Amino acid sequence: EHATRATAQLLALARADAAAHEPEPLDLAALVREVALSLLPQARERGVDFGVELPDDGLPAHGDRAQLHEALANLAHNALVHGAGPVTLEAGAADGRVWVGVSDAGPGLPPALRGRAGERFAKGRGSRGSGLGLSIAAAVARRHGGELLLDSAGAGQGLRVRVAWPQGAA
Repeated sequence: EHATRATAQLLALARADAAAHEPEPLDLAALVREVALSLLPQARERGVDFGVELPDDGLPAHGDRAQLHEALANLAHNALVHGAGPVTLEAGAADGRVWVGVSDAGPGLPPALRGRAGERFAKGRGSRGSGLGLSIAAAVARRHGGELLLDSAGAGQGLRVRVAWPQGAA
């Protein structure tokens, strides 16, 4: 199972780096709901409080739907496996930018790893993951002209990770 997931992540990373970028108009709120529904069984199995925080009226944006789905799914999977509940998927817009992201109440990133977040195969001690989830999200953010944003108060304080890019840009 681990080898299959790692292989799928390597393929997703290759697509995020080199595949044709196909931006289109999309509703980020609908995208977040779709990802949340796909991971709800995993959250229930782990007993994690899992939800979404979205604008009431949807959130129009422009981007590559498949790549954004992959990025958000990786961020949410990381939160479910390495974080702690509650885990919240979100989308928003402010200051000319849009984003999709995930927050959790888990251990956050240790300072040594925080500076390497988004690098391929960067992972903490004892991690059972491949170290590709954040690098996939970072690659998708770059393809959209944006960046991967991490926000936490430090180790043990939870983590919010967002893929953010200019509104209207692709």
